[in-house]
Amino acid sequence: MSVEKNYEVIIAGSGPAGLTTAIRLLQMRPGLAGRIAAVERSRHPRPKVCAGGLIPRSIAALNELRIPLQVPAVQVFGGSARTEAGTIDLEPSCDPLCTIVRRDEFDAMLARYACEAGLEIIEQTRVMEVEQYADRVRVATERGLLDARVLVGADGSGSRVRTSVFGQTKHNIGRALTAEVPVREDRADEFIRRRYRFDFNCVAAGISGYCWSFPCLINGQPHLNLGIYDQHLRNELPGSSRRYLLAQLRAAFPEIDSCGYGSAWPALKAFPIRWYDVRDHYVRGRTILAGDAAGAEPLMGEGISCAFEHGKLAAAAIARFLDGDCAALDRYGDELHRGLIGRKLRRLAFAARRFYGVHHRFYFRLAGINAHLQRLSVDWYNGARHIDELSIARAALRLILYGSV
Repeated sequence: MSVEKNYEVIIAGSGPAGLTTAIRLLQMRPGLAGRIAAVERSRHPRPKVCAGGLIPRSIAALNELRIPLQVPAVQVFGGSARTEAGTIDLEPSCDPLCTIVRRDEFDAMLARYACEAGLEIIEQTRVMEVEQYADRVRVATERGLLDARVLVGADGSGSRVRTSVFGQTKHNIGRALTAEVPVREDRADEFIRRRYRFDFNCVAAGISGYCWSFPCLINGQPHLNLGIYDQHLRNELPGSSRRYLLAQLRAAFPEIDSCGYGSAWPALKAFPIRWYDVRDHYVRGRTILAGDAAGAEPLMGEGISCAFEHGKLAAAAIARFLDGDCAALDRYGDELHRGLIGRKLRRLAFAARRFYGVHHRFYFRLAGINAHLQRLSVDWYNGARHIDELSIARAALRLILYGSV
């Protein structure tokens, strides 16, 4: 089979990680317009199972890209978390804690901007295999062979690029179930008080994760996006059962049964979540990984802010590589482990081992002690005002001295 076309860069996947890589690269190197392609197995706007929460760091990334948020969204300003040690209520803030969007609409918006900047999206086409050579990468797709100087694997937790180039690994893949429930805006607390709700009581039942309830809009109508995240796939435990996960989700939000669904909930959707692991590699030859293919954060499974950060770093590394810096891609991999995002993800992995471990009751009690520390923790997680760029010690010191960060 002959090569159909040559590109400078091929991106597998056209979600936030791949599209951010393309947009930033084209902003830095406008001359690459028409020479970067994204291979997308579906067609925008395509269904995407995801809670769709944009934390402040994700909104800041959009602002850096000079892309206004032009899709329906619900902003939340407060929240609550039920734990075995009691309920933690986060008082409303002046700025949104989270902006909840529909991923099909959000990704389509990003794709539109990327195409306007010069990205070619090859839709309804799957990546089949990848072969690397000294001077290029060859990508076999359903429609033929494509060659490029660099390949970005941004094709999700079940990445075909990752499997083909880095091998198949499942030790750090979790799972989630979601359901979307129509509600009356004047009766759902999530809409009335503009807040989200979390429930960590499922940890005691063997789930390494939590349940959530987010307000969202579907075709302009108020809904709740309900879900449960389990960090580990453990076939020998009851938590691996879809029925068991559903039971934990219903136990977390029993009032949803009064919506008229009885024992038959709305359709459940399952999806894998690959989370960051310090042992992983993200660069091999001329292929790099980004977004969920590299790994979301381990504690809550949030991946959109990671995708934006990966895209920013990937674009800068690719630009330097195309300019002749042969070590630029390797430094991208180092940055994902030892740079700002790597340090944050390691701390969240540390937190996940504590809150989902055998001593989880102690850590939940500790989390409920001080309201100021709760706010600091949420703001640090969200990247609000860039405080996640501070060390934990410096952020805590500023909280002690000034009462805020």
